[in-house]
Amino acid sequence: MRSACGKDSGAHLSCRPPAGAGTGEVAKSWQRCAGSYQLDPAQGWRAEILSGAEFRHISGRSATLLKMAVPEMRRLFTLVQGLNLMVLLADSDATILARSVDETHLLTCRRLQLREGAMWDERVAGTNGIGTSVRDGCPIFLGEGEHWRFCFSLLASYAAPIFDSQGRVAGAINLAALSGDSTRPVASLVLETLLQSARRIEERLFRERYVGQRVLTLGPDEGCSAPLVSINDDGQITGATHAARSLAGWTDDMIQKHPNLLTKLESSSEISFQKAEEHVLRSALAMSLGNASAAARSLGISRATLYRKLKSLGLT
Repeated sequence: MRSACGKDSGAHLSCRPPAGAGTGEVAKSWQRCAGSYQLDPAQGWRAEILSGAEFRHISGRSATLLKMAVPEMRRLFTLVQGLNLMVLLADSDATILARSVDETHLLTCRRLQLREGAMWDERVAGTNGIGTSVRDGCPIFLGEGEHWRFCFSLLASYAAPIFDSQGRVAGAINLAALSGDSTRPVASLVLETLLQSARRIEERLFRERYVGQRVLTLGPDEGCSAPLVSINDDGQITGATHAARSLAGWTDDMIQKHPNLLTKLESSSEISFQKAEEHVLRSALAMSLGNASAAARSLGISRATLYRKLKSLGLT
């Protein structure tokens, strides 16, 4: 039997799970493939390709994501092209929206259905970078033999979700290598580079949504989301990224009430909130070029209150 990916997949393999399953997110995805989805890893599979009209529809729906992500995709491609990696962008349904790929890989991309309009939902494709990252909302690395289906066993994939301005998964950015484990020695560096790109796209989406408002950080950038918060002229919270919501435990309902940012942070005695408050004060001072009065106004507090907070945090 010949699989859709061009590899032999005899019936005697259909009851054997793929070799080399990883741990963590990979293992969880494999469990879903075997249990919930009942997918045969040896069965040939081809991604469903949207029609021209369907693709134009989802591209229009994802216009803001494309606008913010494509320049970053191109920048990322220039960094990783020497490693024979391609860059893919997908929406929240795991449908590929755009790609940056070397011309020498176009034929293989066509065979593997790594093209615009291809649907890589984990429920039908099995464990894969785009589909699994979108489904779990977290980054993932799949080395040789870690995709669920045998026909993708030589493919390596790095993927990270992209979060929108409301903290929801808007899509995923994916680095794919056609030569299996060739990038494994530098996997941690490649993944961190990808995470930086995901955060850049998220920040562009966030600033586009809250244009004209002040955007401050609650802490250092880690993972695929940066802890950013937007405030109005009165220092009230108007928006927060996925990381900021996770760090502070904020919900849509809380944000819609527009509480004062510093009052909200000061109400908790936890160390993480004290650190967040410190980052907010530093950000406000940096944005006002060290002008304490301007920083205080931007946070909706008096200059005296600002100095009190700075002193209590040992920042004076």
